[in-house]
Amino acid sequence: MASEKITIKQIAEMAGVSIATVSHVINRTRYVSPELEKKVTRIMRETGYADKVMEKERKLKVGRKSEIIAVLPDINSAIYRDMVSCLRELVTAQGYQFYVAVTGNDRQEEQQVLMGLIADKKVAGIVQVFAGETASEYKKLMESGVPFVCLERNILGKAMDTVEFCDREGMYKGTDYLLNCGHKDILLLRGAASSIIRDERTRGFMEALKRHGRDINDAKIVDVDVVDEEKGCLTIQRELDRTAPTAVIASGNRLTLYLIKTIRNLGIECPEKLSVIGFGDESWNELIDPPLTILKRDVKGFCRQAAAMLFEKINTGKVITEPKYADVELIVRKSVKMLENGPGGEEAASPDSIVLTREEKKRLRKGHYRVAISFHYTGTAWAELHEKGIRDELERYGIDVISVMDAHFDSKLQNAQLEGIKLQQPDAVIAIPADDKETSDKFMELSKITKLVFLSNIPESLEKNHYVSCVSVNEWENGTNAGRMMGEYFKEKPSVKAGFLIHGASFYGTGVRDGAAVKVVQENYKNIEIMVVRGFGQIENTYRLCREIMSAYPEVEALYVSWDRPALLAIKALKEMGREDVAVFTTDLDYEIAMRMEEGIVRGLSTQRPYEQGLAVALVAAKSLVSEGLPKYVGVQPYVVEGKELRHAWKDIFHESMPERVK
Repeated sequence: MASEKITIKQIAEMAGVSIATVSHVINRTRYVSPELEKKVTRIMRETGYADKVMEKERKLKVGRKSEIIAVLPDINSAIYRDMVSCLRELVTAQGYQFYVAVTGNDRQEEQQVLMGLIADKKVAGIVQVFAGETASEYKKLMESGVPFVCLERNILGKAMDTVEFCDREGMYKGTDYLLNCGHKDILLLRGAASSIIRDERTRGFMEALKRHGRDINDAKIVDVDVVDEEKGCLTIQRELDRTAPTAVIASGNRLTLYLIKTIRNLGIECPEKLSVIGFGDESWNELIDPPLTILKRDVKGFCRQAAAMLFEKINTGKVITEPKYADVELIVRKSVKMLENGPGGEEAASPDSIVLTREEKKRLRKGHYRVAISFHYTGTAWAELHEKGIRDELERYGIDVISVMDAHFDSKLQNAQLEGIKLQQPDAVIAIPADDKETSDKFMELSKITKLVFLSNIPESLEKNHYVSCVSVNEWENGTNAGRMMGEYFKEKPSVKAGFLIHGASFYGTGVRDGAAVKVVQENYKNIEIMVVRGFGQIENTYRLCREIMSAYPEVEALYVSWDRPALLAIKALKEMGREDVAVFTTDLDYEIAMRMEEGIVRGLSTQRPYEQGLAVALVAAKSLVSEGLPKYVGVQPYVVEGKELRHAWKDIFHESMPERVK
């Protein structure tokens, strides 16, 4: 069909949509679902109508009412650079010429610019970030009849055509996330200059504190000079020293940069010592180490709404007094540490807090100490790395590993092995219980003759005086990571059905992990419906349960499995049923699960860092031989792995390049 003969009405009929919808696709003046937009665009391209539209766009208006002007404080910051780029595209698509006027956020300069634009007969409309805050300052603009839209900053005193970012909601999301991660001492950095935007972000911060039952009178807030970098960084440094927060949320791009520079200069490790959420309109925030968790403004959505509002005013003269809003999204990366409490409610200590003095190291080397290890199972890269970390650390102090037991997840076998360990009379035992209840008595007996240091879990009925410490990955964060990856993967899909295969056994670590995964999906991703939650108990049950779930709920397209070994059985069942379309999310990185991620069926996992955990538990055991008063719970932060980062993650976790057999 020739493009000269085809009409917009025919395009609408062929696509099964209204003429208005086709117009919105062409002019980008309203939201159209990605599916419809793709369909309309394809028909336009196939019929040649797209070429006709492009030719029309090239014929820009000239003469009277031909120009649209963006009046902005500056074009140096990322937010305004992005606005200019997006607005230019939207405006020129309508045939207008697009220009930018910069005010430097100076009210006098702004008034001079506006007077010139009002008098210019070529100006068809204005989009503006106002320097002032009251309607009276813009009386002449409002009386001029020139269509305009207020960007980003609302004006007090009169209903205006305004497009704003959801600044209050964005700051609420960020603060709420930190509070849900267990942070109680949170510092808010805000600009020193008063503004409506600053007030809105402060309200969002306060509302989150209030929702979590915090006393807002004790809120930690500091005003920072964003013009003078040296002065701003010094203010941040002093406040970090004075208030000692565990987390900081910066309410602007420049504040984020100043914060990162300050903590780098001070040698503060992020997120181990300080968690950070920043504003993320700059591209560098995902390139630094660690990649920054950010609040990111939807600039494209913002500009589309502003352009649509302005064109409606130009074409119809209609005034829209209800403000429009663009989202501020929380993008979770790796700059926030999730704080966790141990099985007894203890606050988790960092492995870095366990330090051996020079004298203690001498005593260890002279002591000829002996340590035994009791694993719940071995034969995996996870267990191998734990053992390697333990051996490497103990070897530094001349401590011998006299035995390594594998219980094969059999509590009776572990009890028999513990009897054998007791006969060896080690100075310390590092252990992971195969079952909380069934092994409790044997560990209690062992506690009377040696020092016990647990990995991941503590047997039932053992009190704090019966063991030295428990070293574990932060299981709450582990599960939260897996659940969040599922949510983010399906974020753009309006409706998703999910299944959860949890451990379901009385094992503290996996119980916390699975609970966190379910909670984060239920509370944060309303488009995901959890159809079924089943506990497999024993690993070998997972295959059968997965088949049962997929038979009963064939609409399930997302599956969480507690960790990699049962996940592999679930994947086997999915493959046999021809359901490799199901996206699997799990925890713990190993050879086989990495291969399934390479294939694409595993879409994300959160993993322990077994070598680092082995180092940590060995250090605790060594310290316990020459010292008292160690923390009862030591937490190691997990690591998020997605397909595109698999090779990099493998090197970080295994301390070697990914083997060819995985690739």
